[in-house]
Amino acid sequence: MDNVLILHNTFGDVNDPLYQSRAGVMEQVEIVEQSCKKLGIKSSVLAIENLAHLMNILGDRKEKIIFNLVEEFLGDIQHACFVPIICQAFGKSATGSKTGALITAQNKSQAKAIFAANNIPCPTGAVFQANERFNPNMLKKGKYIIKPALSDASEGITCDCVVEMPAEREKARAIVQQLQKRFEQPVIVEQFIATRELNVSILERNGKVDVLPIAEIDFSAFPKDLPRIVDYNAKWQKDSFAYNNTPRKIPADLNIKLSGEIEKFAISAWQTLGCQDYIRVDFRLDEKDKPYVIEVNPNPDISADAGFAAALEAAGIPYELFVFAVIENAEIRLKGYSK
Repeated sequence: MDNVLILHNTFGDVNDPLYQSRAGVMEQVEIVEQSCKKLGIKSSVLAIENLAHLMNILGDRKEKIIFNLVEEFLGDIQHACFVPIICQAFGKSATGSKTGALITAQNKSQAKAIFAANNIPCPTGAVFQANERFNPNMLKKGKYIIKPALSDASEGITCDCVVEMPAEREKARAIVQQLQKRFEQPVIVEQFIATRELNVSILERNGKVDVLPIAEIDFSAFPKDLPRIVDYNAKWQKDSFAYNNTPRKIPADLNIKLSGEIEKFAISAWQTLGCQDYIRVDFRLDEKDKPYVIEVNPNPDISADAGFAAALEAAGIPYELFVFAVIENAEIRLKGYSK
C-alpha cells in the first residue's frame, strides 16, 4: 500500500468552551496512526489550519492517500467539507465521503428535506437563519429540541434545549437567539422524539456496504425530569452526570422487523447522500417504536471509545482492518482519478 498522510484540524485555545470536542480529533489520529503501524503502512500526521494551508502543503507532499480526519476549521465550519475535492485536485485520494455528501449532511435541515423527499422519516420542525427572528407560530403544540444546524459533536446542545411549545415559547426564543449569536449559523427547532436513541454504523469494504450491529444509548439512570438526550456534557464532560450515565448497549434490543426497518433507512440515507467508506446514522424511536433519522454523520468520531469503534468490535472486525479497508477504498478511487 502507498504511504498515508493523516490530516486533522487544529482546535484552538484550551479555554475555548468547545475545546474538548475539537481536540477530541487527536484520539482519532492516534488510533489511526497505531493501526497503520500494525499494518506496516508508513504514515505521517499534519495539522491543517484552513483551506489555504491545505493547498500550500499538498503540492509538496509525496503521499497520494490522505486519511481525512479534518472535522472543522476554526475560521469557517463549512470549509472542512472541501478537503476531499481539494485533495483530488492535487492528484490525491481522501478517505471518507466526498465533498458533496459532506456539504449536504452538514446542513441538517437541508439533509432532512432531502430525506423526506426520499421517504426517509425525519422529525418535523422549523429552521431559523442566523439573523431571523424566532416565530413560535411556525410550530405545532408539543416538545421540541433546539440545536445549531451545522455543528457536530452535540455542540451547543444542553438539556435546556428541550422545550414544550407553546408553553415555553419565550424560553425557546431565548435559546434560539443565544445559539444564533454564539454559532453564527441557522438554528433548528425540531420535533423531539422522546423515547430511544440508536446509532447505526455503516462500513464499505471489498465492494460491499454493510450495516454493523446497532447500538442503543441507555438512559435508564436518568431521572424523569431530565431529557433523554446525548448533549455536549454527555459526550465531552467526563465529570458530568450525563457522561457517566449514558452507556452504550450493543447490539440494541430490537425485534427483527424493527432492526430490518432501521437498517433499510440507514442504507437509504447512505445512498441518498452518496456516501462512501463509513458513516454513522443516528435514529430516535417514538413511543410506538417508529424510527426517525436525526442525523447522518459522514465523518463520525472513530476514536477507540466512540460508537463506531464499538460497532466494529461487536461485528468482530479488528480496528486495523477497518483502517485497511478505507485506505484500500481510497487507493481504488485514486486509480480511477488517474484514468
